[in-house]
Amino acid sequence: MKRSLLVLISLSAFALTACDEGSDSLTGGAGDRGPERSPTDTAGGEDGTYNHSNDPAGVPAGVPFDPPDPAATRVVGSPEVVSRLHACGKMTVASIGDLLQSRGLTGGGQRPNGAQSGQQLFNRNDTAAAMGGPNYNGRVPEAPFASTAAVSKMFDIFSMASYDAVSDNWSAPACPDVKVIVDGKFSKDGISCLIGKPATEEHVAIANDAITKNPQDGAKIAIAALLAAAHTCQ
Repeated sequence: MKRSLLVLISLSAFALTACDEGSDSLTGGAGDRGPERSPTDTAGGEDGTYNHSNDPAGVPAGVPFDPPDPAATRVVGSPEVVSRLHACGKMTVASIGDLLQSRGLTGGGQRPNGAQSGQQLFNRNDTAAAMGGPNYNGRVPEAPFASTAAVSKMFDIFSMASYDAVSDNWSAPACPDVKVIVDGKFSKDGISCLIGKPATEEHVAIANDAITKNPQDGAKIAIAALLAAAHTCQ
């Protein structure tokens, strides 16, 4: 019984010795764990966790940390607006096809001889690939963001689709009894139909200004710009 008690006391003493920071061999016997930190401290210290460089090569020597100006940050927009802009993806190829159909941009306008309509450009065999469409045979999903080629192709389609919207017989299944051009001027309902949201007076004024400056092609230019601004990521 005495031997068991002595063994237990010895093991307890050994355990207490092992827990002594002053004899920790991993820290060289110093037992120093650094300064105490407050639970509210951040990993980056007093300057915050954003004190880092976005340059893959690292921060050049001698460059001081320059935090963003809060006032300048507010000018860009609220966190909600900024997050939406940075998370903006592209319309799917199928959605663009639905847009052309629902807005009556299917090739009914009068175009220059030999020019293809927006619908014909969209129907080309190489359009889907240029716009980042899916490749099912290759097991490649549709691209979530638009490339330069995709945006260029979309604007080509919208530019030629504008000939349909200015036509006298233009009719959009999604917007019955609405006309884009009324008495030579843009209508607010027509613009709303094209961009998919309520148009403002500024939309109408700028679009009509294009007609004033270029009576022949100004309306088509304005329509192409409206479609591109509303359906591509800005």
